Amino acid sequence: MSKRQRPLNRQLLLLGTVPAILMFLVLLVFFTSARLDDVRQDLFNTTQVIADNLSPAVEYAVVSGNTSALRQILKRTINRSDVAWIRVYDINDSEVGVETRGNIVPDSEDAYVFRSDILQQPLELEQNTQLDWFEPGLATSSGAIRIGSVEVAVSGSRLTAQRQEIVFSSFAVAISVLIITLLIINQIANRISRPIQDLTENVKRMIDGKYEAPRKSSRAAAEITELEHNIGALAYHLSQLRASREKTLAVSEQARERAESANNAKSEFLAMMSHELRTPLNGVLGMLELVAEEPMTDKQKDYMLTARRATEDLLTVISDILDFSRVERGMLILEHRTFDLRQLIENCAATYRHECQAKGLELSTRFTPNWPENCTVRGDAMRLRQVVAGLIDNAIKFTDDGSIDVRSDWIVMDDNSFYLSCEVKDSGSGIPTEHISGIFNSFEQVDSSSSRRYGGTGMGLALVQRLIELMGGHIRVETDLGAGSSFFFELPFETVTCVPEAPHAVETTASTQQPGAPSPLALVVEDNEVNQRVACALLRKLGFETTSASNGEIAVAMVTEGPHRYDLILMDCQMPVMDGYEATRCIRAWEAVDERAPLPIIALTADALPGTDHACRSAGMNDYLAKPVRKEILKGIIGRWLRLPATPADVTE
Repeated sequence: MSKRQRPLNRQLLLLGTVPAILMFLVLLVFFTSARLDDVRQDLFNTTQVIADNLSPAVEYAVVSGNTSALRQILKRTINRSDVAWIRVYDINDSEVGVETRGNIVPDSEDAYVFRSDILQQPLELEQNTQLDWFEPGLATSSGAIRIGSVEVAVSGSRLTAQRQEIVFSSFAVAISVLIITLLIINQIANRISRPIQDLTENVKRMIDGKYEAPRKSSRAAAEITELEHNIGALAYHLSQLRASREKTLAVSEQARERAESANNAKSEFLAMMSHELRTPLNGVLGMLELVAEEPMTDKQKDYMLTARRATEDLLTVISDILDFSRVERGMLILEHRTFDLRQLIENCAATYRHECQAKGLELSTRFTPNWPENCTVRGDAMRLRQVVAGLIDNAIKFTDDGSIDVRSDWIVMDDNSFYLSCEVKDSGSGIPTEHISGIFNSFEQVDSSSSRRYGGTGMGLALVQRLIELMGGHIRVETDLGAGSSFFFELPFETVTCVPEAPHAVETTASTQQPGAPSPLALVVEDNEVNQRVACALLRKLGFETTSASNGEIAVAMVTEGPHRYDLILMDCQMPVMDGYEATRCIRAWEAVDERAPLPIIALTADALPGTDHACRSAGMNDYLAKPVRKEILKGIIGRWLRLPATPADVTE
């Protein structure tokens, strides 16, 4: 409440008090003045009456010269009245008697003096004969003869005392009446303001969400009663609205929970299906890779390459599904490694040159003149490759003839960071204006009819956009229907002065064993028979001797109780009886008790979800390899942890 705002009861009290005080002041002044004038006039009249009554009383004493009788009359008059002194004068105005009250000295103080003549009526003795005592010239108009005068004085202090008494009594009465008036005004103000205060409290409770009907005041004015009724109706209406809103929110919350549950179930299903599909694909690609190293006719080799390419395309779709489910669930974790940016873009485009040539398209990569020679950066190379590959693949899909250009620019922000500005331009059919807003939506395509010309899942551009946004960039599209489209994206990267990271092997001398040395022994722990055969075959291609186990419990027994000393273990993570995580913990515990050097254990699983790498290392595994397994990738990871055996190809080289 601001300083200028006062409570209503105080304002009402002020409104009633100010006029009351003004009225009492006016009445007090008026009636006090009137009473003071009346007292003064009464005092004067009384004193004059005393003088008038005293003059005939002293007539005889003055005429006879009886001073003793005169003194008694004056003293009796002093005692019975409030006069200060009395003087009696004879016909010659000579003082013949005086009487004072107490020690008052006549004419010594402020006093009011009143006179009255002493008159003598003539005596009628016979017919029309008067006996005159004094000279005829002293007679009055009535026939009486003036023989002297009486002077009666009243003290001014007496008048002052009476005035003070009147003022005091007037103020006392006025203050008493004013207090009573204020109490009455306060009571009336409270009766007016209290219902309003109650209404204010009711409104505050309504603001706080308490919509009870306001308490009705039986003594409130009609307007207040009507206001109470309206506020009660408002409270009821608001309570109904709140109940309806809560019901709607409950329904919405249930719908949201169902939608989230369905979305999570969808993402989990996609992730699970991706995992389950990777397992057989690992066997297919592994076998195709092994078959590719066998002698074949040209026709057989073409069949094999076609099957391998189709399987890799299927693996790409599965990887996109898995990545999309990760992004949807917020579980995609970016890597931060150093790599050569220009080389990555060129290599990514190079993988599509054969497909472009088969379709009659020209694929070119261009870099701005300001592109540095050493373009080593830090970021997620795999996700950037996914973005560039997705845009090139989309351009190839919608371009029947012409060209596809990949243009890259290096925009320096500061000494340690820059923006990659990349454009993928095609000369295809373009995108209709009404479809531009939906091209980045999940599972949507420009042509979604049953007879659509172009294949695909509709996740490519949606995944590209989400990956770019996850890496802190943005993407936009420009299109000309019938002339082609251009996709622009910008991504921030950190510049580094070091060379790209390369796998680091633990060996300190040669990276391979010398020819003639005994072949190292590897244990493959895999519950799927096909994948088990593929892994064993790839290891034998790398110069290993292999044994296998179908679950973690058997593997632990073979390592801790078996006759062989293993140099390497490939451990599947998800197996019956005992999974790979628990088996690894048991092996590490056994090594710690026997004080043995830890065996290199490499996780081999189709589970490519985020957190799998951390879970593997937390269990004690040295490295992590996602299925399907490629020979060169497997060779590189094994090379980080032990010397590779020399193969016949290595000896030839």
